[in-house]
Amino acid sequence: MSHPDFDKAAAHITEAAIRELLVDVVNIASPTGREAAMAEFFVERMKRSGMETDLQYVDEGRPNAVGHLRGSGTGTNLLFTGHMDTSYDGDEEHLVGAGFKAKAVVEDGWVWGLGANNMKSGLVAALVAMEAIVKAGVKVAGDISFGGVVGEIEKTSIEEFQGVKYSGYGAGSKHLVTHGVTADYALLCEPTGLRISTANLGCLWARITVGGTVAHSAMSNRPGTVNAINVMHELQTEIMAWAKSYEEGDIYMGERPNVTIACVRGGAPWRLSRNPYECSLYLDIRTVPGQNAEMIKRQLRKVLRDFSARSGTPEAELFMYVTDPATVISDDLPVVEVLGAAQQRIMGKRPASIIRRPGADAVHFNAYGVPCVVFGPGGRLHPSAAGRSMHALGEHVLIEDVLASSRIYLATALDLCSRDGALQRADRGA
Repeated sequence: MSHPDFDKAAAHITEAAIRELLVDVVNIASPTGREAAMAEFFVERMKRSGMETDLQYVDEGRPNAVGHLRGSGTGTNLLFTGHMDTSYDGDEEHLVGAGFKAKAVVEDGWVWGLGANNMKSGLVAALVAMEAIVKAGVKVAGDISFGGVVGEIEKTSIEEFQGVKYSGYGAGSKHLVTHGVTADYALLCEPTGLRISTANLGCLWARITVGGTVAHSAMSNRPGTVNAINVMHELQTEIMAWAKSYEEGDIYMGERPNVTIACVRGGAPWRLSRNPYECSLYLDIRTVPGQNAEMIKRQLRKVLRDFSARSGTPEAELFMYVTDPATVISDDLPVVEVLGAAQQRIMGKRPASIIRRPGADAVHFNAYGVPCVVFGPGGRLHPSAAGRSMHALGEHVLIEDVLASSRIYLATALDLCSRDGALQRADRGA
């Protein structure tokens, strides 16, 4: 059964409202480290709607955009959240096409542009739903909050790559939830192709470094010269053998973990007259619930020890940069049940819950005691995709999907935030 005021509020969620706001936000460039203009836009928009707002600074010049529709103080509180930073800067020479630029293009019901998919469409759907509640004059018992965060994109400061440009992997969400913006539940509006995600793969970033000898390339044929790149070439074969076994060892909700050799660095391209004295291999390791960083480190250390014994070389150095754990919440949580019921009413079906593969900030909300479900409009590929991924084709989203998401968000907020907040502690198993 829908909330008695759903239809009155839903009348304000129109295709035009969605399209216009989505175009506005895509046109505001917000790469990681430069999210301020996007945050200011959201806060000003929420302020005009009568919401209580805040620019919550994570770093100098990098605020989270926070807004609240205050309830009576007795109901269940819900936080709509998502990141404002985009997967790319928008000026990369190797990325060509409208989907990689911070300039919206509307075509045949689709919006193309950097951030359209990941994940400004989700933030737009949430904000339009909150504005609809205000316009309809609907009152609920719980608070409905909005948290547009900085620094979610999967990047981090490594070696010479330092500064806010590389400050991702949940920097904004961790600050948000540890600095006063909490709720009984969070709804992360990441792209899920309109599927409810109750679990997310984790991610580890590892560097493995081997050493060689300093020598002139003209003398590299002399006995005792060790080429670090050659050593790594041999070690890489054994790492990939481990990776194959690792990927086949676990499965969760139909998804397996995986390992990607994402970068190799060795030698000096500006001085090829020198033998490579060091070489590093960088791994992206995805994990499923039940796996953790320590078990992966022990497995890798065994590979490195065994290689050292066989090759007669010192054990390679293992260094971790990212340890983002896998996360999962129960399908029985009220936020999941209410969201699923809303999707069933509005779309006519509620597909089975999924585990999401790319990194997401749900892990941080769950870690800090705010159970977080993930559901968003992005993810549907344009008919012209022809097997290409969103990262190959460029970002785009179907306006119809954003419209449906906004109505589902509205129904979820009205239902959940009308419930007695005192009951949530028991429902969450506390």
